[in-house]
Amino acid sequence: MNTKSIKPIVHLISGQIGAGKTTFAKKMEQKTGAIRFTPDEWMLKLYSSLPAKEEFDDYFYRCCDVIWGVAAEILKRGGDVILDFGFWKYEVREKYRKLALELGAESKLYYLDCNHVNILKRLHHRNKRKPDGTVEITDEMFEFYSPGFEPPEEGEKYKIIKNNS
Repeated sequence: MNTKSIKPIVHLISGQIGAGKTTFAKKMEQKTGAIRFTPDEWMLKLYSSLPAKEEFDDYFYRCCDVIWGVAAEILKRGGDVILDFGFWKYEVREKYRKLALELGAESKLYYLDCNHVNILKRLHHRNKRKPDGTVEITDEMFEFYSPGFEPPEEGEKYKIIKNNS
């Protein structure tokens, strides 16, 4: 019996820096067979180093636009995708929900909720290990970027993933 949804699915992964989004997305990829897209991995391959913080958003969103072109083709062919974009802003989440809808795809939002203390612990651990495809995030970088995160709002349909371990 085929349990695949009739509509392709876009899995939107939202959360703070260091909340465990990519780890969650990789597990989801293995479990579902959906194709995962993580912009940090693309940026590290396209640019030998990350751009300055003043340019980061521009580079990041350009990568997301390129990734969306590939993801849209997969969705048109009936495949599922995982967008590990962080989805820090409501308007960005809405943009991708609408893009998915225009392609006849379903979107599912997952919010990885992790407290500040555990995020810093996770970042320190990750920075020591330096796994492939990850960006080193210092405490200063976290403090600079963190206030810009807008958690999903009460009216948004999403699944919360508590990740404080």
